[in-house]
Amino acid sequence: MSGFALRQNMAFEWNGVPHIIERLTPQQQAIVRRETDGHTLICAFDALLSAYSEGQIAVPEHALAKKQVRSYSRPLADLPPHLQKETKRRMAYLEGLKEQGSYVLTPQSLAPIITQIAQQLGDPKPPSPSSLYRWLSRFRNAQDIRALIPRYDLRGTHALRQPDKLLELFSEAAQEAFASTPAATGGNVYDRLQMKVAQENRLRFNENRLVMPSRRTVYRMFSRIDAYDLTALKYGKNAADRRFHIFKNGPVVEHILQRVEVDHTPLDLFLIDDFYQLPLGRPTLTILIDVYSRFPVGYFISFGPPSVEAVVGALRHAILPKKAAKPAVPAVIVEHRWPCYGVMQELICDNGLEFLGTTLEAIALDLGIGLQFCPKRQPRFKGVIERFLKTVNYYFTHQMPGTSLARFTERGDYDPQKHAVLTLGEFTHLFEKWLLDVYAQTVHRGIGTTPWAKWHDGLQRMTPQLPGTLEDLRTRIGKAEVRKLNQEGLFLMGIRYAGPELEPILRTWGSGTPIRVVYDPCDLGSILAWPPKAEHPLTIAAADPDYAKGLTEFQHKTIRKMLREQGKKAANPQRLAEARHQLMQEVDALVQSRKLGKRKRAARLSGANSDQPEARMSAPKPKRQLKSQQPIANPASPLAPKLIPSFKLPSRKDWK
Repeated sequence: MSGFALRQNMAFEWNGVPHIIERLTPQQQAIVRRETDGHTLICAFDALLSAYSEGQIAVPEHALAKKQVRSYSRPLADLPPHLQKETKRRMAYLEGLKEQGSYVLTPQSLAPIITQIAQQLGDPKPPSPSSLYRWLSRFRNAQDIRALIPRYDLRGTHALRQPDKLLELFSEAAQEAFASTPAATGGNVYDRLQMKVAQENRLRFNENRLVMPSRRTVYRMFSRIDAYDLTALKYGKNAADRRFHIFKNGPVVEHILQRVEVDHTPLDLFLIDDFYQLPLGRPTLTILIDVYSRFPVGYFISFGPPSVEAVVGALRHAILPKKAAKPAVPAVIVEHRWPCYGVMQELICDNGLEFLGTTLEAIALDLGIGLQFCPKRQPRFKGVIERFLKTVNYYFTHQMPGTSLARFTERGDYDPQKHAVLTLGEFTHLFEKWLLDVYAQTVHRGIGTTPWAKWHDGLQRMTPQLPGTLEDLRTRIGKAEVRKLNQEGLFLMGIRYAGPELEPILRTWGSGTPIRVVYDPCDLGSILAWPPKAEHPLTIAAADPDYAKGLTEFQHKTIRKMLREQGKKAANPQRLAEARHQLMQEVDALVQSRKLGKRKRAARLSGANSDQPEARMSAPKPKRQLKSQQPIANPASPLAPKLIPSFKLPSRKDWK
């Protein structure tokens, strides 16, 4: 092939400056002239070759020998077999011509030589003298066998012959067709183009009318649309960007807890109620994973949608040292202890509302955690957690009875609700078994070892840090609000919190003082109140502990909504207690409902989660009372007995 050589009149670029070799000397030297200013250099052959080896000398394309046909630059092995065979055949004729020694390039002298070579090669169709002369000229100019490759692909024109206006109408027709349905075809585009051409021709004179291309031509135009543009037409630009994006290496992580990713997913599995054994629906998993070791550091499972409560629960579980899950399945023993704990350095989130609120931001600020939010609809920026969630569903939940599988079409005659047998407590136990004894002990392709070994290797470089005390963690992890203090205490969502601890604050700062309140959304029995300029918070219990203790935020909001719908005051403590009793009864009724949605709502109202898998709201059904035995209100006598006996025999209409 042609390129750089130590010969006379060789043009090349030395560090980007054009040079030419004027003459070679017997002393292994070259006289080189710089083209920009005519300066002459005497260079040894070894110096020129060393400069070439270091990449300082290059031969530009315009300095190469002129070619009549554009050279094929790919490896010859990429050629189709018939073109390789034809190239070798042409080269054989040139080699045979070279073996003849001296010859004259005339048809009369080349004809017998071609006949002789064709007999040696057994070629039934020898080339003409003009063809052989053309091959020889190309090879001499290029000094490369690639000049002999037949370039059938360069024949003809590959540009579209349609006018610009017709191409514009074709583009509009394609956009409209795919905007109507992603399954549009070339035939749909042809029909729309035909209509557009007819409309355009109504506005033109006869001599300027557009000629409608044939259906086959439109199909060829359709096939020339780039794959990216076709995907953008079908599914949108964002989908095309994701599909045709070349993924790069992720951020470099040097130690454990340096980068932790968090996300949610609905599990592909139906769980059942502990008592009634009826399917409750698919739970939601919130989980955090350490990018360095690929080891999950904490999780939270509930029947509610992604929420702040789930994020707070998973974050608390990730930071604290782990306790083994309750052995709901006695035959299954978790062999390994969960080693992960500690405050992470950076937490990677998406743009869900549960992450964008002030709650997570305040928790991260108190604990010294850096928050990083990924761009919208770009899951690749936290690909570790996205891939792990797929692993959980495909390699764990899909192997459990009651799995819903990834797609509805994959089920066939399989009914996941009929095959569901696991309760939330049993699933939590099995999930930790799989997580610690199977996943953590399997070699991870991304890190080249097991997550268990990688985490313990990271422990040799860094010791996880915990808050000073458990109370410090409790005062920082929770939902935060600001409430004003008055003589009645503090009110949070209609619940009054009061105690002697608030009296010094009221006396010092007066009524209307803003107080920062931190509470656990899973238990409204007490709150943490931060007085102004105080170093530590105060624990304030609810004024009505019988109602608030163990009550979740979702349960309380549901109770207040019930009272508002009934036209009752939602801040009345007695009404709240009655409504909670009513909600307990409704939860029992919802669990027994034939509709899956109502049973899942009952599971969420019961407050069951991975921390309290057996939590439920239950209350004994009240006994039936006769109408004649109901309390009689007498405003004139506030001390009247609540029940006035009646000696009338009850009838059927007296029963409720």
